[in-house]
Amino acid sequence: MTRSERIIESILRFFSGGRFPAFTLAFLLFYELLLVTLLLAPAAPTGFGAFAEDFRIWCFGLDPSTGHLQPVNTLALLGPPLLFAATLALLWREPLRDELARPRAIAFDAGAAAIVAGVVASGFVMLGATPARGELPFPAEALRTAHRAPELRLVDQAGEPIDLAGLRGEVVVLTAVYASCPHTCPIILEQARDALAALSTEERARVHVVAVTLDPAHDTPDVLAGLASMHGLERPTYRLATGPAEDVERVLDRMDVSRRRDPETGVIDHANVFLVVDPAGRVAYRLTIGERQQRWLVSALRILVREARDAG
Repeated sequence: MTRSERIIESILRFFSGGRFPAFTLAFLLFYELLLVTLLLAPAAPTGFGAFAEDFRIWCFGLDPSTGHLQPVNTLALLGPPLLFAATLALLWREPLRDELARPRAIAFDAGAAAIVAGVVASGFVMLGATPARGELPFPAEALRTAHRAPELRLVDQAGEPIDLAGLRGEVVVLTAVYASCPHTCPIILEQARDALAALSTEERARVHVVAVTLDPAHDTPDVLAGLASMHGLERPTYRLATGPAEDVERVLDRMDVSRRRDPETGVIDHANVFLVVDPAGRVAYRLTIGERQQRWLVSALRILVREARDAG
């Protein structure tokens, strides 16, 4: 038997016997433990703790202001490894039973899986080993998208029509809030205002903030005018948009803003998002709230304002 034939035979034996499912099950266990560690690790300003918090924001849908996770995101991350493991155990139950009767083989497979999982975990640690939480540069190219911005034909706090098509050539920060929000909406509006305040006068002139209501049944133009006055948001830079409920809900769906109203309190639990729309009318960046995200929002605005200026 030639060397290549022996290699092929070893590979076939690995996948047809109990070693493959034993190794894979062990790896899935270690991988699940790694995800749980990232989910539960305490936040820190640097290192693995900083990476774990960012991982929770981007992958588990963590809202930094409330500490709430998006259940769908959490299930989507933690569920598949367990489902795959259960399927594997069912399909390879006979080979696994034989493998479990060989403790040394099981120990070897588990050790190999631990090494592979350790390499993955080391990669996470290296990614998390940034010098300081506030010093991570804005990953402009890595986060850049080119999704079409939603069509928006609503009215603003002055009762005037607002349409994103009319803002083509400018930079738009598109977000969602509602007037009676007791939690994060004031933070969203404050972060948008502070981001614009960090720009130069020339840069600020090319940026518009459009906040779509999450509660169209209550948030009339007059109500939104009061909200704008409360936060010092002046037209035409800041437009708070409302309209018929079905039109507003359609826009929010296109923005991919998850939301759910508590039937007892009326409070709307919602995602906190900033869709940063480029001069061509495409969603270039999707950001959220938080100190680092605010710095990234300023960087994103400067990049897109420069693009708007260069385009004439």
